[in-house]
Amino acid sequence: MTDVVKTSSTSGAGRPSEVADVEQEVRRVLAFRLGTTTRAELNSAVVSLRGQVGALVGHPPAGAEGMSGTDRGFLLEVTHLLDNPPAPEALSHEVYSHVRALARVLRKLAAMNRGGGAGPSGSPRPPLPVRPVPGRGAGR
Repeated sequence: MTDVVKTSSTSGAGRPSEVADVEQEVRRVLAFRLGTTTRAELNSAVVSLRGQVGALVGHPPAGAEGMSGTDRGFLLEVTHLLDNPPAPEALSHEVYSHVRALARVLRKLAAMNRGGGAGPSGSPRPPLPVRPVPGRGAGR
């Protein structure tokens, strides 16, 4: 039997399968390239990511009562991204930037809801960087 994945679940956003689905979606979106990704793919990603971010924002992160100023600033950024989607007449570059920002925010929200704050505590491996550093990796 096939499992049905609900993207707007209101319970248990920290379950391993949902976290894996979020990470897979973030990686897929961050692999988009501006010159080769169609506008339809970008628009579809905006809708998908906004739904997932909205679902995770509805969950109070672990330790929300002792939230630092940095975390409050981050949640303000999340609110700004959700409240200001790209207009239909927006240029593709604007939509591309919005999609990447949503993916970055979704990754951090998933880490916060996993428990233990925005750091990699409790996760088997640290999250990948949003942008790879050019020229690193092969020579080390």
